[in-house]
Amino acid sequence: MKGLPITLTLLVLILLSSYVHASEVEKNVLKNPAGVDEILVKVVFHGLIITDGHPSKITANISIPQTDERQTVELSIKKIKDRLGTEIGVIEEENPENKFYYKIEGVVRVKASHLKSIPKSYTIPKSVEKYLEPTENIQSNDPQIRDLARKITKNSNDDFEKVVKLAEWVHDNLHYDLNYSNIVLDALSVLEKKRGVCAEYTTLFVALARSIGIPTKFVSGYSYGERGWERHAYAEVYLGKWIPVDPLWLEIGYLDATHIKFGEHIDNKIRNNVEVSGYDVNSIDWVEDHVEFEIASYKNVKKESNYTLFVSSDSFRKGDDGVVMLDVYPDEYIVGTVLLEPCSGDYQIVKVYDKKKKVILRPGKNETVYWKIKINDDLPKNYIFTCPLTLNSRSLSLKTINITVNTRYAQRGKGKLKAVLSSNTLELGEDEKVYINLDNITENIKLGIMTDGEKKEWNITTKNFQTIFSFRPQRTGKNKVIVYTSSGEVVELTYNVKSALAVFIENFTVPRYLKVGETKNLSACIVNNGVGEKNVRVNMNVDGNNHLASLMLKNKYYVSLPVSFNASGLKKITLEVLGLGTNLSETRIVNVYEEPRIYYEAEYNGKGILKLDVRKSKVKNVTIRIDKIEKNIDEIFGKKEIEFALKPGKYIMNITCSDVAGKHYEISEKIEFREKTIFDIIADSINLFLEKIFSLFQWE
Repeated sequence: MKGLPITLTLLVLILLSSYVHASEVEKNVLKNPAGVDEILVKVVFHGLIITDGHPSKITANISIPQTDERQTVELSIKKIKDRLGTEIGVIEEENPENKFYYKIEGVVRVKASHLKSIPKSYTIPKSVEKYLEPTENIQSNDPQIRDLARKITKNSNDDFEKVVKLAEWVHDNLHYDLNYSNIVLDALSVLEKKRGVCAEYTTLFVALARSIGIPTKFVSGYSYGERGWERHAYAEVYLGKWIPVDPLWLEIGYLDATHIKFGEHIDNKIRNNVEVSGYDVNSIDWVEDHVEFEIASYKNVKKESNYTLFVSSDSFRKGDDGVVMLDVYPDEYIVGTVLLEPCSGDYQIVKVYDKKKKVILRPGKNETVYWKIKINDDLPKNYIFTCPLTLNSRSLSLKTINITVNTRYAQRGKGKLKAVLSSNTLELGEDEKVYINLDNITENIKLGIMTDGEKKEWNITTKNFQTIFSFRPQRTGKNKVIVYTSSGEVVELTYNVKSALAVFIENFTVPRYLKVGETKNLSACIVNNGVGEKNVRVNMNVDGNNHLASLMLKNKYYVSLPVSFNASGLKKITLEVLGLGTNLSETRIVNVYEEPRIYYEAEYNGKGILKLDVRKSKVKNVTIRIDKIEKNIDEIFGKKEIEFALKPGKYIMNITCSDVAGKHYEISEKIEFREKTIFDIIADSINLFLEKIFSLFQWE
């Protein structure tokens, strides 16, 4: 008797973050996957499905890489879309064998995500609202989840900072445990156990973010980890646009190119499925389901180099305290840690306190990070020690700064520097004052103070010095002021800022540098956290010109003003909120510069001489390459001669540099080193004479 026709459906659970073996023949091994900016991989799907009976048709749906702004996918497979818009690969076969083997090949090109900006104002579209909803495994409506999220994000200045704090908390408080690779936990279970793999990290993060009103996706895919290519999960949050967040690897805004997206989900239950039609089909077994990757090519990201390291003194003595400062002005969001590592050797010359610092760096906003250091008391006498301190970061280029310690001099006495705050607790929008005294100074020293993103220094030449430094804190919560001298004293002061003031200025962003004639936006957000509306006037004063607006402020008011300048110099920009019974204002300075002009001339005088003349504004990080000789110069403004040990002849000259704002320039020209004739000498004399005449009329 023949069996009846039957269709069976098998749901096969994909266990995220379980180890998946990469190809045995891997072309390249990535030593630093977090630094991959772009990658091209060959991808192969292969597997085995076994059935009994007499199958007439088999249909298998599998997860495949998605095509989006980061990924370009070429895959020879039929595609359909699920209800969330995710592409699903469909494998179909008529009259298959009971053992059905499949193999699909393709290529995927992935680019890293770089977050350059976040919309200042946005609404949540209807299509995004579903990513706010709780699910069976992501209990974002649970009071325990919601209360924890509110506690973690307390005193955050904006939603991006809330996202960072949530991701950092998950990263710091969960323990990575491969024993959880073969199970799927819900958010409350993850919170209880505080263990798991990337799926658990992502599950808890998604629940926390949704609980405070931030739409969040659960993203499935693959990435390159310590064991090669493996299944992976991370998240995306909606802040006016979708922003990637990997709480396991702590990549926020930036996402390296080894993250290959396969699907976007509301819940953490991710499944493939297979359907088989035929006679006497009673069992379906998806025995093998593999994805293998082979790296065809990749390139690494260029780390941020537009930063400077400073130290509080040129020369230290035994027992001195000091400060090392990082001053950075990034062009994209950077979240992570920066590590200042002291030198090693026979003596511990310098101790660095709290070597690892967490940072949230925003594009177009200057940020200063500091480390307190201590010089060893027990160094031997009559030596000069040099200790290089090295800055390590996933996002910043490697740099060192040297600490010089002279033990030929006696230790300096402490207590000459005294600093106190006017208040240990104040409200956001109020001014803080620092009272500073320096007594019995016997040498010319440098005095410095660093507050919330602001640094000021004085050169002190008097025996006794007093000053009051006033500033307006920008961040609620616990903050610090650090006061230091070049004579080896450091005072740290702690204060707390409350957010009781209903109206405050949030995210006042002004470009640090602006080229003459270039237009950029000034932006800020005026926030009313109080009850009811406030009748206020908002004034943006740009270098003496006022731009006024009157409004009823209920929640938030976004200010955006395009500005440009036709002359170089330092321009003052002040944002004021009037009508509150208190003076609420913030001031920023824009350095307006002219585009540098580089003139050059080649001559030969026993050696090749390249004469450079840089006008309008200086250039930095200059690299000059002629033939096989390369010269590197920190900065040039005005005239400079550079020697090259070359014979007379024609060469290709390549000059690369950047202006004060970090814009890149490159010159590639043919030049000739030739010995001067008598006619050249006469021509030079005439040109010099004409140049002096022209300069009287300010001609170039």
